[in-house]
Amino acid sequence: MVLSHGDDDNGVPVADYMKEGVMKTVKQRGGWLLVFFFGLILAAVVVERFEDMLKKEVELSYFVPLLIGHGGNTGSQSVATVIRAIALGHVGPRNLVFVLRKELAAGFIMGSGLGMVIFALSLWWDGFSPQVGMTVAISLPIVSLWANMLGGLFPLVAVFFGYTPAVTSAPLMTTVVDSSGLIIYFLIAKWVLKL
Repeated sequence: MVLSHGDDDNGVPVADYMKEGVMKTVKQRGGWLLVFFFGLILAAVVVERFEDMLKKEVELSYFVPLLIGHGGNTGSQSVATVIRAIALGHVGPRNLVFVLRKELAAGFIMGSGLGMVIFALSLWWDGFSPQVGMTVAISLPIVSLWANMLGGLFPLVAVFFGYTPAVTSAPLMTTVVDSSGLIIYFLIAKWVLKL
């Protein structure tokens, strides 16, 4: 089923992209992007709060892009999959529990697999310690399940409140996961490395 003008199957207004002007697009997206911008500044604040830990264990900084990137990537996949399922009428807000359980499980399994690869690499390569490898191996499945859960939640919440999930869901998920994923990573590092 292809959506056109009018409402989709869930009652969300769908604008005709070909007829929508640039300024309307900017108006629809600009406010959200400003909110997300300030959310991303929070990620810098999180890094600054853990600066002493990063000075003591510089190897942790090697994996900040991996954690943030992975969280954004896996969450974006969830967002896209759920938005597609919404557009096809397969799921809606009534299916929230099903979607969240599925995305949590998928995120944990994928993050665990990648975490095992990082830990195995730490045993073989002397570029970073096995303790840091273990920190990343524990962090990846948690960040991944968190990102997937948000990626499943935000589109359904957007539809419930009458927002277009494509405009809000992926940027909101990425913004939240960037800051919270770093907090998860640094707290796990503090625990594993006894810092």
